[in-house]
Amino acid sequence: MEKENLENPDIEIMFQTLRYAARQIVSELDPQLLANHALEMVADFSHSSYLSLIIINEGSPSLLITSNLKNGVFSAPNTGVAWTPSLKKVFESKKICIRKMNQAEYCLFLDMEIPYQNSKIYCLPLIGTKNRVGGFIVFLVPDSTPLTSIQEEILAVLTTMIATTIENANLFQLATMDGLTGLYVRRYFNIRLQEEIARLSRTESSLALVMTDIDHFKNFNDTYGHQQGDIILQELAQIFRNIIRKDLDIPCRFGGEEFVIILPSTDLEGAIVFAERLRHKCAAHLFPYGKKSLHVTISLGVAAIDNTHILSKADFIKAVDSKLYEAKATGRNKVRF
Repeated sequence: MEKENLENPDIEIMFQTLRYAARQIVSELDPQLLANHALEMVADFSHSSYLSLIIINEGSPSLLITSNLKNGVFSAPNTGVAWTPSLKKVFESKKICIRKMNQAEYCLFLDMEIPYQNSKIYCLPLIGTKNRVGGFIVFLVPDSTPLTSIQEEILAVLTTMIATTIENANLFQLATMDGLTGLYVRRYFNIRLQEEIARLSRTESSLALVMTDIDHFKNFNDTYGHQQGDIILQELAQIFRNIIRKDLDIPCRFGGEEFVIILPSTDLEGAIVFAERLRHKCAAHLFPYGKKSLHVTISLGVAAIDNTHILSKADFIKAVDSKLYEAKATGRNKVRF
């Protein structure tokens, strides 16, 4: 009985943790946040300080480390990595592989300084639909504290959930993300704006829209070419991502060179501050053009509503669009509200 207790740590606590992990993982649709959550949960169960999540590139034999966790610190290297003996074995067998850590597997942890001499590497397959291996989670465990069979079984369940959620996140991205800029598409914008307006009617809060247009973008394309224009759109989208509130603001490509950002819990004053910051960031940014750099400006319109003054979706969009038109009509590179 004593040995059984050693092999069976508090099962009830472990399964409570597993349920919590499931809620954390299955509700996440952002691929990078999902990868980080996944490694964090595996770290909790395995007590490992060195973990990596590796994805098999779709339609390619190459591998990509999408997240790494070392001593509680995340990195998102998106670094290519070669197939190693452990990865090959797991891919072919679709089963967990446990072996002595060796130099051949060192690259899986970004060639970090790790105590591999007295460690075992655990390599778990991420098996999704159609029984297909879409990636791996690898981690190190000291020889002195190997995982119990119960821990291995729970990790197998956890990785199945992770694999399924990764597939769902990828499908969500395909359906809602603009392929060029990585921002949300207009259809998703319409859905989310309607949801935010409905939520506003139930809360004492505010909701703002910021709509932007790249100044003289047609002339820019005619002068430098559409390929350079695409680079401008991609760089501008990255500026948006850098200044929005993660997991709250919703940046979308409205059409062509127009963008719109939904700002929940933001009044008109806060939205104006945000818009001015965005305008300045864009004007100061050096957009690459071969060995040179280009300057681009944007015009912005701002509108806001609150629970005492709610507009329909169509009227709200019309209001912010009219302010954008005003910014363009009064000289461009301006914010109007």
